[in-house]
Amino acid sequence: MSLKKIYSTVLLTFFYGLCHAQILDDSTRQIYGLKTTRFVLEEDILNNRKTYYNPDSTVEGFHLSFDKNLRSGWLYQDLGLIGSAIKPLYFQPAEEIGKQLGFNTYGFYAFDARKAKYYNTKSPYTNMHYTQSGGGMLYLDFTHSQNIKPRLNATFDVKRLTTSKQYGAPTTREDRLVDSWAALVSVNYESKDGRYTVMGSYNHFNHAPVEQGGIKPLVDSIGYVEVGDLGNYRSYLPRITSGVARDWRNEFHVYQQYQLSNGFQVYHTIDYQHRTDYYHDYSFKADTINRRTYYRQLLPANADALSAIKDTLALALRYRLIENKVGIKGIYRGFSYRLHLRHRLYNLRSDFNDNLNGYATFRHKYNHEIITGAWANYFFPDSLKRAYAEIEFGNVQSNLNVRIKSEYIGPRLKAGVSILSIPATILDEYLINTEGNWYRASSTALSTGSTRLLNQNSSNFYASTAVGSKRLTVSPAAYLSLVDNYLYYDKNAQVQQLSAPVYIARAGLGLEYRWKRLTIANQIYLAATDKKDIVRMPVIANNTTITHDFVYAKKLHINLGADIYYRSAYLADNYMPLNRQFYLQDAATGRKAWGYPVVDLFANLKISKVRVFLKFAHANQGFPAQGYFVGSVYPGMRRTFFLGANWPLFD
Repeated sequence: MSLKKIYSTVLLTFFYGLCHAQILDDSTRQIYGLKTTRFVLEEDILNNRKTYYNPDSTVEGFHLSFDKNLRSGWLYQDLGLIGSAIKPLYFQPAEEIGKQLGFNTYGFYAFDARKAKYYNTKSPYTNMHYTQSGGGMLYLDFTHSQNIKPRLNATFDVKRLTTSKQYGAPTTREDRLVDSWAALVSVNYESKDGRYTVMGSYNHFNHAPVEQGGIKPLVDSIGYVEVGDLGNYRSYLPRITSGVARDWRNEFHVYQQYQLSNGFQVYHTIDYQHRTDYYHDYSFKADTINRRTYYRQLLPANADALSAIKDTLALALRYRLIENKVGIKGIYRGFSYRLHLRHRLYNLRSDFNDNLNGYATFRHKYNHEIITGAWANYFFPDSLKRAYAEIEFGNVQSNLNVRIKSEYIGPRLKAGVSILSIPATILDEYLINTEGNWYRASSTALSTGSTRLLNQNSSNFYASTAVGSKRLTVSPAAYLSLVDNYLYYDKNAQVQQLSAPVYIARAGLGLEYRWKRLTIANQIYLAATDKKDIVRMPVIANNTTITHDFVYAKKLHINLGADIYYRSAYLADNYMPLNRQFYLQDAATGRKAWGYPVVDLFANLKISKVRVFLKFAHANQGFPAQGYFVGSVYPGMRRTFFLGANWPLFD
């Protein structure tokens, strides 16, 4: 018997045994479980609608649990593997008021402290999730929560993610593309009389990807690898041979509130962030093509001048943010309301060396921002429908920033509108790329407005509903954005801003049909824009899921099925690792991505509270082609087998 078969047998036997590791009383009845373990979210506490949730234990969709992108319906563009740089497939307006750093490419994989789960457990609760693939990916999510006292709880959650290279001549299967750690420690306490509540967390993120720059042909280093030649990715080399990056974050977040009287409270939130982002390419000169580096720099033709240039490019950013928010909130005549004042204080230090223009250190000294906001929510008499409206505004670097949002949420209809005026990020304004030269703009140039970017203004509308019968459910949806001063990165990875307005529209239609144990679900999106040369997105995105459920031996719940993903061919954005931005392909010489169906076969199994999944990703490789691309030079994941398990413990 092979080592893999032995390992799988032992692992599954262990899972089966764990399902019996529950606290039992003398009559063998289970006392503690998922129903006695519950958690709350800060957003619900803040909005005076405290709601208790139980950990998820459903078997349907469990095979997607390790990948946030797949759970979204594959509505993000990455570089082919989990842990790689990623961005939304369709336009999503920035909603954060105030000047943001702009390095968001890898934050997708970090914990969001404001969405932390604050537990209240009757017994110690441990949840372990493990996924491994034959392609060298490993995902581990370990959570432990315990009430120290009846009203005091502490929770520790750690995630581990590693991914191996698909190409670039890896020497072993463990030649890593991504090495990532994320940890979240949270504590929550409520006083005996319920008047005082405090919840806080420490968030650590250490994400270290290897930047490969895409796949390079074996002979013609300028052209593209053809889809028909993707049978063995390992034969190909990367366009960048020594590029490494790191996203390092340490964040503290505390929320507290005190009830002064019935229906009236004061609250306070404090956040501290310390981020270090860097990128090193130790052979950027060696990876040149026709004297042009991967970063659009033109090297000198003179041999002496060329030899004087060191073969290293480096960029390091250090960013700190302290944010305080104080406010009042309560309930008045059926309305929940909230008023707040927010103060932001941040600074930035950057060291940059491109070896063409020398070494530069830039300091963005401490900047202050004051932001004011209000929020109101109304529940209709039937308690099934509610509507809310909020506004937040502030003067940031002499620009008025505004966020206005209103939404109606009902059993059948959800609709909303948002009006946003958001400033360009620090990255957009300070890291500039010109033809053949990277440089950091000076504070003097910014103060004169020579590189000042205008606020991106957008009006966004959306609506969705669900109607149907017991067997068939139809879920149409519509999204429309009208954007002024649209920010994007052009074919030279240089930030640009459109002077003319642009509209971006998307319509969605979901269908779900259930017959006995068979379920067929389909979700399709159709997208359109009047600036196709600037806003690149697939016109069609379609997801189909077919599942069949049955129970074996009265105990083992099995969910068998297939996921079919399709994106119409489009000029997907390229990726610039130096500033971590996706930028436009050259329409004249670029190449379209996708235009290809991806089929995943899976089996989700559940016995007691233990869940296991088996997944055969990209099972159709070889039909209709040897592979596909998610970007012009980034191949999608090849055929890969996944095994995952989740088991909760309550002792």
